[in-house]
Parts: sequence; structure tokens; C-alpha cells
Amino acid sequence: MLKQPGAAGTVLIVAGIFIASNLYTMLPVQAYLADTYSISFEATSMASFFFIFFYAWGLLTFGILADQYDEKKILTYGMLILSILTFIIPFAPTYSFFLAARAVQGILAASFAPAAFSYVFRNFEGKTQTISIALINTGFLFAGIFGQILSAFFVFSFSFHTLFYAFSGIYFTCFILLMITLMNSKKRNDEQSHLLLHIVTLIRQQPLRKLYLTTFFLLFTVMLFYGGFEIFLATGNEAFPFSLQTFRFIGLIGIFPAFFASRLEVRFGPVSVLVTSLLLMSAGFLFPIVYLHEWTLIIASICMIGSTSLTIPMVILLVGRFAGEAKGRAISVYSFTLLTGASIGSVCAALIPFQEMMLGIVTVFAGLAFVTHTLKKDQALDAASYHNG
Repeated sequence: MLKQPGAAGTVLIVAGIFIASNLYTMLPVQAYLADTYSISFEATSMASFFFIFFYAWGLLTFGILADQYDEKKILTYGMLILSILTFIIPFAPTYSFFLAARAVQGILAASFAPAAFSYVFRNFEGKTQTISIALINTGFLFAGIFGQILSAFFVFSFSFHTLFYAFSGIYFTCFILLMITLMNSKKRNDEQSHLLLHIVTLIRQQPLRKLYLTTFFLLFTVMLFYGGFEIFLATGNEAFPFSLQTFRFIGLIGIFPAFFASRLEVRFGPVSVLVTSLLLMSAGFLFPIVYLHEWTLIIASICMIGSTSLTIPMVILLVGRFAGEAKGRAISVYSFTLLTGASIGSVCAALIPFQEMMLGIVTVFAGLAFVTHTLKKDQALDAASYHNG
């Protein structure tokens, strides 16, 4: 009974949220890191960068392994080792040791997503498969704010150590639930030679280049804005009437468009939804540029999450369509690009002034909307070549 798709899918969705939350747990505690390790605010961004950068590389590695080995073993062993390491991290004596531990933590956390999606594709069918994939993706996005809220709660209500103890316990619980609910899969021996050649071939395709360019700036912007906003408040004299926890909670309103992504795609087409969601990002940040106020920042936050919640499923859908038979590797490159952008965004948050940052977001996403609009022509050419072939 416990090995039914519904039970396994629920565990994968919940586990995915807590895995992805670790990308964002350091954002609310930058001031604490600076005080604890006697480092500058600029240096605190490395705590996010090291995790996300190695997480991105780990996705490529485990993307290959998930095609060759039993997904259950990858998921359970990865979760167990991650639980143990997470418990040890707060004992790091220096910031250098802390960063090294975060890097290893990122690699281990990367074992989840490729194996989880591979498991869903192999063992789920029809509506269960579609809903599971959609909810896992939505959970990853939800984690962008949930991870910050959870981190701030544990650190400021208890202690910095408690944050890691709690996540360690959660990961161990996920390990047990994954052991109980997942089925074993037979080992596969797919041909994995010339992987780099396959990746280069994908990047050479013009439609995929446009989509990967868009992908890079999605979590880049989320990390840039929230990280920059934390530093802006901590280093400036501006009063903010809301707690940062309240600010993050309000931003969750933007997650709701994700639940209508499928209907919007069917009615308007993925390219139109993608272009509109990118323009929504630009429009949202125009308000605080014109008048910097708590309410205009809230509007920008909601629009950012709303835009991202629609953009991600549309990009995944289009990458799969344009990649054809190579969609598995194309999605791996997408994941790597997404997380590389997030890691760079966490660093740039400490380097770019807040006002210039928002102006840059408006400009970049307006440009991306223009670039992705041309995908309609690419779709038409792709369809024509298919029929002619």
C-alpha cells in the first residue's frame, strides 16, 4: 500500500521542497554569518554561492547516474549522507571550513532532483506522472521563500546550530519515508559516451540557446533581489514597517499562477505565456524604481515570484519540445544553467547597488521577452521541417 504512486509522489514532493529550501537558507542570516565568523557582508554571499554552484555541477553528474543506476538507491543513500553532513556543518571552526562543507552539501543535495524525476518518469503513468512533475517543480519554486522563512525562524527563535539540526532531522525522516515508499528499479546501461558532444550540440540549437539564456536569469534574479534587499536594509538607514518574515510571506502570493500554468499553456500557447510572464517581471520592478516604498517592493516581490512560477514550466516544456529525442540531456543542461544563474546571483547581490539592481532586472527581462517572442518563428520552422521530413 505504501509503495503506491500516490504515497511515493507525496514523499518526493515534500522532500523536494526541503532539498530546494537549502538553496535559500543563508539569505536571511547574512548578518549573523558576518558577526559569527567576523567577515564582511560581501563575503557572506559565498555561503549561498558555494552550495548552489556545486549543486549545479552535481545535477549534471547525478543526471548521468540516474540513467544508469537504481533511482531508489541514489535517493535514499544521498538523503542519508546529506542528513549526516548537515548535522555536522555548524561545528565548522572557520568560515573556510563552513564553505567547504556547504559545497559538499550542495553536491549531495543534487542527488535528489535528477533521480526523483527519473523515478517519476519510470514508475508513474498518465495523470499521476503529470501532476507529480508539476507539483515537484512548484515545490522547488515554493522553497524559494519557504526556505528563507524556515531559516529565519530557526536561527532567530533558537540558534544557528538549530537550523542545521532541524534540516538534518527532516532529511533523515525523508530517508526513512523514501525507503518505505519507493520501489527498486533495474539497473540500466544506457550509452553515455560523448556526453560533452551531446551538450554542445544542444547549445548550438538557436531555440535552445534562447531558452537557456532565459533560464540563467530566473533564479539569478530571485537570489539577487532577496540577497540585495537583505543587505540594503542591514547597511542602510531606511526603516521598513514590515518584518522580513512578513515580507517573505506576502511574496508567496505570487506562487498561485503556477497552479494555472497548464490551462494557460493550452489556451494561449507556451511562447505567449512565457513572453507575458517575462514582461510581468519587468513591470513589477518598474514600481519601486519610480517610487521606492515598502508597498512597491511588495508588488515587485509578488510579480517576481508570479513571473518565475509561470516561466519555469513554460521553459521546461519548450526545452523538451525543441530538444526532441535529447530532452533528457536538454533538461539536465537547463537545470545546470538555472542553478549556475542562482549561484552567480547570490554573489552579485553584494556587489550591485539596490536601485541599479532593479533597473537592471527591468532591462534584462524586457530584452528576454523580445528574444523569446521569436520562438514562435522557431516553432513554425520546426513544425515545417518535421512535416517536410
